[in-house]
Amino acid sequence: MGGAPLLRLARVTKAYGHLVAVRDLSLDIPANEFFALLGPSGCGKTTLMRLIAGFETPDDGRIYLDGQDITDLPPHLRPINMMFQSYALFPHMSVAHNIAFGLKQEGRPHQEITARVEDMLRLVQMSGLGDRRPDQLSGGQRQRVALARALIKRPKLLLLDEPLAALDRKLRHDTQFELMQAQRETGTSFVVVTHDQDEAMVMAHRMAVMRAGAIDQIGAPREVYEEPATRHVAGFVGETNFFEGRVIQYMPGGVEIETGKGLRLEALCREHPAIGSKVTISIRPENLRLSVPGIFSKNGSAGEILDHVFREGLSSFRIKLETGDLVHVRKSVGEGGAQHKRGERVFVSFAPEHARALVK
Repeated sequence: MGGAPLLRLARVTKAYGHLVAVRDLSLDIPANEFFALLGPSGCGKTTLMRLIAGFETPDDGRIYLDGQDITDLPPHLRPINMMFQSYALFPHMSVAHNIAFGLKQEGRPHQEITARVEDMLRLVQMSGLGDRRPDQLSGGQRQRVALARALIKRPKLLLLDEPLAALDRKLRHDTQFELMQAQRETGTSFVVVTHDQDEAMVMAHRMAVMRAGAIDQIGAPREVYEEPATRHVAGFVGETNFFEGRVIQYMPGGVEIETGKGLRLEALCREHPAIGSKVTISIRPENLRLSVPGIFSKNGSAGEILDHVFREGLSSFRIKLETGDLVHVRKSVGEGGAQHKRGERVFVSFAPEHARALVK
């Protein structure tokens, strides 16, 4: 995705009194991208979305859309639309009238409005339901109406605030793919704000993980998951196991640490920390290996399986190592996940290339 970005935030800051909600933040989002702002409550992601929409004004920095400085433009003059978590549908209006509302406000011709409403109903798979009222729809259908209403004005950018939060788990999963399809078909850039890392990883081309008003890491979901830049990213995006220790020597592309509990562990490292400095090793549950105690293996320790849970084709284990550390291991049935039992003694280890030593 080359060329000038569709949306550019240049060193944007927003504070409320002594609380800095967004801190000197820069971000580029190209056209036709599904982008996710991900982070815990209070990290600044909603404030950032409101700055983009024009509901808040930055204390410092500029915001550009398609090359135009929109920092001081009011919301109604920005070619941006927003889909709220509550959907905010008009209960007394039909589905078709809800979708058409923005075009009617602009005074568009009746024939154009009718044709574009029909296009939107087809896009969100609700053809034939235009005469229904919101209270006659399921939660998923109301979400689709809100999406159609947000897209009918053909904005350059669509902002989605926790769009799936009100849906049950199964419906949330199905709707993720519907949003992805709508983004592909319209070519509109989507920016979704969510605290749900599964949502971000499924839907987004790229994602930004936020903390304390700043961005810790931007990248494709797989890159962020497999190559976390900080301990916060590793812990927030997916499940992981942490081992803390001090660097005792270097290895090609990484370091070896001593945990202080008798463990010496090797892992890849992006940086070059000084000998003796503190680092944290992150290792994902699926990258831990289980074997019979006594078989020689580096990067590991013997331990006992405390719990074994089977979920969606995967066996999840909680294991207490001899060092006292608790680790989580995840294996599929094909990897022998079903053969290990609670109370069993096992050896837990990992390959250095599957772990990351984090300085921050």
